[in-house]
Amino acid sequence: MAPRRPPYPAWTILLFLCLPWRAPAAPPPRDSAALFRAWLRDTETGFAVLQDEQVKKYTPLLHRLTQLDAALGETAALHPATGYPLLLEKIRLEEQLRRLRGETELKILRLRFRKSIEMLKMLYEKILGMDHHFTSLRTNQQVMKISNPHEYPEFKEVKTLLQDRMKKKNGFTWPAMLDSNPYLSAAFSLIGLALGGNDTKLSRQQLDHIACILDFTVRMHQDLGIVYYETEYLRDGNLTLNKECENLFADCARQVGYTIPLTVCRESDDWERLYTALDQYVEKAAGASPFDPSLSQKANINLQFSIDRVVHFIEKYCAFVAQGNEYYKKFSKIVNNYANEKTCSGTLPDTFTQLKADIGITLEKFNSAYNLPEIQGSRLKDLLYGAGE
Repeated sequence: MAPRRPPYPAWTILLFLCLPWRAPAAPPPRDSAALFRAWLRDTETGFAVLQDEQVKKYTPLLHRLTQLDAALGETAALHPATGYPLLLEKIRLEEQLRRLRGETELKILRLRFRKSIEMLKMLYEKILGMDHHFTSLRTNQQVMKISNPHEYPEFKEVKTLLQDRMKKKNGFTWPAMLDSNPYLSAAFSLIGLALGGNDTKLSRQQLDHIACILDFTVRMHQDLGIVYYETEYLRDGNLTLNKECENLFADCARQVGYTIPLTVCRESDDWERLYTALDQYVEKAAGASPFDPSLSQKANINLQFSIDRVVHFIEKYCAFVAQGNEYYKKFSKIVNNYANEKTCSGTLPDTFTQLKADIGITLEKFNSAYNLPEIQGSRLKDLLYGAGE
């Protein structure tokens, strides 16, 4: 007699052990790493509960199926009056097990789909945090100012003196172009100071300040421009990621009949209604009477496709964070490598010091708060595909 294939596949138990669950009532910790650890712990608890429930349903059925196989192997079962009822019960029992297996697979997918939505929710908060950070970062407001000598009071004073003297002696007016070009401003100012002799009426200390301002703005103008424009580039990328997250949420939620946008769902804390829609969707597919395999298959495909898309989005998010990390490493080198910083420390604007601090804070955030190394590579597969090592 050929060995009978177990109706309860071994991969299902392995899946239970690999995937976690989050109890919705658990209050989320503020710390990003702690939040993710809590998510893992709660996921494990939820899948353990689901495993226990399914084992309780399977055990008596499998036990009875073993009894029927033994009874059908006896000689008495060859008689129709004895064997037919046993065979009929076995057929019905196997059908019940097939249906239960289908329900189990749907419930596993339901949990994985819910975990995908929860992951999207967490990533959306991080994306919003990055957007807020990029928007409020002083780089965007101050970096172009501190690289322009005309933003410094000391330089404005020299500019006024030079303008007055040139107008008085030569009838020459300061070209408007110089206000927006630090290189021309520096060259013109140095020439004016050199030709002005004692007429400039500037002290040695004032001249030192002017020298530092011109040195800093000329040396750092191009480098600080890189910080400015590449920060804007990162912010644009983050806005794109934000939109993709919102669109992905809409597509995934639509699969289970939930049509409220992510922004509204987040603001109104409407997550439970989404999860209720998911439960109803799965129950309809699993509880159809008579059992409809096509309905179950369609639900499997829809949920699995959504999970796959979330996995790809997580990979895109992780790639963006890695890119931002590299950019801010470069920014950190730029602002920390001004050659005459020690000599000109008393002249450099406070905004430059603040800019350095902001870049350091942002780099730390890219390394910790925004980075999720736990969900990359094989760990990501463990979480959303159940592929244990």
